[in-house]
Amino acid sequence: MAVDESVRARLSGMVDDNVGLGGPREDVHDRQTLTTPSWQVASIPANARPKEHGSRIGLTENKKAQVALNVYPPHRRDEMHCHPGSEHIFICWQGELTVRGINEGEEVALHPGELVHIKAGHYYQLCNDTEEIAVLCQVATVPAKKLPGIGRRSFRRAGDIAAEDINMRGLPPETAAKTIWD
Repeated sequence: MAVDESVRARLSGMVDDNVGLGGPREDVHDRQTLTTPSWQVASIPANARPKEHGSRIGLTENKKAQVALNVYPPHRRDEMHCHPGSEHIFICWQGELTVRGINEGEEVALHPGELVHIKAGHYYQLCNDTEEIAVLCQVATVPAKKLPGIGRRSFRRAGDIAAEDINMRGLPPETAAKTIWD
């Protein structure tokens, strides 16, 4: 199977630690149906549309937490990564999405109504290895103290486990060519 160099770089862990920090912060107010000094209201169905690049669609944000959608078309997956200082809760809204960690037993397929709570700084990967769209509602805490220049860290290596082993885990060879990497 031929893999282009940008994909090969991501699989081998040769990616920038600052993935997700580029570009201006999105304006979540455009996606809200009501905004007051106390409330931010948004519709999940109205905003659950795949993007050309990336999967995150911000819905609300304040000083302590943010809510976003993660929309994954068929065969889209993240690389293994973590968010230092920020806890993440993913609630499956539509479809099926597999969440994988680096520790033994850290793999679960989420279905509508199920959730996973990931501690700050712990590695995970979101994978839609199905033929259907998957939509997650994400609640993330804002780090109490922002680490300089780091919002997301890519997985490099843990002992004998390399990034390419982790990122390809659970991916059948027949679907590897169809996979879209975020």
